[in-house]
Amino acid sequence: MVKVALKGIRLSREGFTLSIPELEVGDGELLTLLGPSGCGKTTTLRIIAGLEKAKGRVFFGDEDVTEKEPYERNIGIVFQDYALFPHMTVFDNVAFGLKLRKLPRAEIERRVREVLELVGLEGMEKRYPEQLSGGQQQRVALARALVIEPSVLLLDEPLSNLDAKIRERLRGEVKRIQRETGTTTIYVTHDQEEAMAISDRIAVMKDGRILQVGKPLELYYNPGNEFVARFLGTANIFELNAKDGRACLGSLCFEVPQGGRVKVFFRPESVVVENGDDAEVLGWELLPGRMRLFLGIEGIKITAERPLPELPFDPGSVPKKVGVRVVKYSTISL
Repeated sequence: MVKVALKGIRLSREGFTLSIPELEVGDGELLTLLGPSGCGKTTTLRIIAGLEKAKGRVFFGDEDVTEKEPYERNIGIVFQDYALFPHMTVFDNVAFGLKLRKLPRAEIERRVREVLELVGLEGMEKRYPEQLSGGQQQRVALARALVIEPSVLLLDEPLSNLDAKIRERLRGEVKRIQRETGTTTIYVTHDQEEAMAISDRIAVMKDGRILQVGKPLELYYNPGNEFVARFLGTANIFELNAKDGRACLGSLCFEVPQGGRVKVFFRPESVVVENGDDAEVLGWELLPGRMRLFLGIEGIKITAERPLPELPFDPGSVPKKVGVRVVKYSTISL
């Protein structure tokens, strides 16, 4: 396994510019490129794969692979549409890369058998893609990428064509397989929940730039700017005037690092709802196992979300006012 490093990457075309001064993926790490459509995620992945040319350098470990062709980089790729050969069986699809490398038949059979067991498809070697479900086809594509024992695994929105329940189950499988193989993996998605669930670290992208890189919970609770905060989930963000290291909204006060105008941020689950009259209840939603409350304090709307057993009132009889306190918050750039 190797670490991957991008240095001075720049690509411009048709009004879009991708600019990545530096990005490093650790040996054996799963890094997710997360962002909205058109932000440059897939283009970045294609540059790493050698499918797209750009200014700058790409390193696998200490080796500069910038000028190498994709087949010379020892990478495994899983695309959004799986790209399976419809006329080949599961075995032949998975074995395709090994046959190109002219490995001995016994070695090919051993590797294919091991990787099919790894992805949970043992016994399906003789089936064709049309006989498989979408989730099974995705596993075949993953097995084909892994069987060549790649230095780097590249996954371009591999679960996006599956329905929600299958997607949720298979993302756990992707994480398990990556942990078992220890393969350095770069994963592309626009799904925040998917990124949070599988990643060692996340790089949040917007308009061809990486805004912030960090561990999932670090980005979730301590975003560097408002875009990252809102893209990763529901966010309470508002500006307050701070004095003597405190910024207050009604009786709700926050310790802040500087005076003057500050922007306070916290997640709905960081709001503890109590008996009291700090906030007016503007509305609510009853969700599976929890309640989402829309609260108003001095004209500012706050979203709170609590498990049903933690509510200080009967969910069937929501009061007009409640007490609130925030247990985890931060400030973000104005």
